[in-house]
Amino acid sequence: MFRNILSFFYNIPSVGESFNKVSAAFRGGDRSSLVIKNIINSIGIKGVGIVISLMLIPLSINYIGAVNYGIWLTISSVVGWMSQFDLGLGNGLRNRITADYAKKEYDDGKIYVSTTYAVMSLIAAVFFFLFLIVHVFVDWTSVFNTPPEMAHYVNQIVLIVLICFCGQFVLQIIIIVLTAVHLSYKANLIQTMALVISLIGVLGLTYFTEPNLIYLVLVLAFSIVLSMFIYTFYYYFRELSVFKPDFRKIDFKKSKDLFGVGWLFFIIQLGNLVLYQTSNLIIANILNLEDVSVYNVVYKYFTALFMIISVILNPYWSAFADAYELKDYVWMKKSLSKLRRMFYLFFVLNALCVVISPFVFRIWLGDSLTIPFTVTWSLGVYFIAFFWYNIHATFIFGVGKLYVQVVSVVLSALVNIPLSIYLGGIFGLPGIIYSNIIVFTFLGLITYLQVQKIVDKKAFGFWDK
Repeated sequence: MFRNILSFFYNIPSVGESFNKVSAAFRGGDRSSLVIKNIINSIGIKGVGIVISLMLIPLSINYIGAVNYGIWLTISSVVGWMSQFDLGLGNGLRNRITADYAKKEYDDGKIYVSTTYAVMSLIAAVFFFLFLIVHVFVDWTSVFNTPPEMAHYVNQIVLIVLICFCGQFVLQIIIIVLTAVHLSYKANLIQTMALVISLIGVLGLTYFTEPNLIYLVLVLAFSIVLSMFIYTFYYYFRELSVFKPDFRKIDFKKSKDLFGVGWLFFIIQLGNLVLYQTSNLIIANILNLEDVSVYNVVYKYFTALFMIISVILNPYWSAFADAYELKDYVWMKKSLSKLRRMFYLFFVLNALCVVISPFVFRIWLGDSLTIPFTVTWSLGVYFIAFFWYNIHATFIFGVGKLYVQVVSVVLSALVNIPLSIYLGGIFGLPGIIYSNIIVFTFLGLITYLQVQKIVDKKAFGFWDK
């Protein structure tokens, strides 16, 4: 690996060469040019978002305290699970729109978009009313391990966050469509604008109100809904006018086409729900709410780096789908080689983030929160395994060969919760992270093997489904 890292830095192009490549990409319209344009535009937009998200953490903690902030994080992550219950329609729509866009079959794409809005609206409505029924019988203070005297606040927060996520559940389709037509940087603009709204709101609360958890929840939860609502109308009357939803175009029979691969995506999403979203709940119940804040602050610290990497990965999903549709194996191999070389850069930057973290946390957080170094380095290792897996999962999701993913993700999910609880009981917060490292190391290996079989045209049987 050390030789590969040195090779990566030795082969970095000069500033002049990089400028010429970028200029050519912005003039071109081929698949590689679209990827580069999305990456360059997204880095600027995401960069602003990263800075704002990092500013929001100390502002929020200073406004309501680490324990109350942990309550918000735990509740929002659990209610956010419903975003995974789109039955795979979102990812099924993404692959379908990418294919329709490549073949310029816009009418067909419009039917799929309209139908997806209708189906996801029904799912959100059913989920909301079922939750209202369950809400009456559940003691949320026990679920989230919050003080009993906060029962009234917790019940209010759960309802507020649920309403916001139901709206986000439907409105997020605009992000799926933008990404499918190779405009992922405009999808990033929606999320960055939500952070801008959040920052303005939290600053307003800090200067004009007394600390109030409900106020903070309203600002942070509604900002993304407001941003998605505004940009949904804006884009469907401009760049996405050919896919603008129309009630007359709704055809529920078409939803079966989305479920063709969509149901496999749905199973993967349920597995990812366990892998990504249960940590906060486990930490809150076997440790404490302050540890939830510690975990999320360090996670956000590394996410600042990973968000830049994800900007690079995101356009490749649709690009791999397009290349596989056209059997362009040469382009796929070349692109995978670039992404794997990029992994070595990420490895070095991630290690640097671990080394400088004590200094960064002192400047960033001051005395508002104490961060143990064991949590930092273990999450650093986790993100290395996580990124390696994501490189290859992006390819797999693009080409739609999902059976191996379904089995490996479900197995990992089944192992992750008991292993997290067991290791968390022994090692505390780092133990929960150790469990995630083990799981994603396994997933990274399996996914790498499948990708190699596909690009080498040696994938048969289960590996090719």
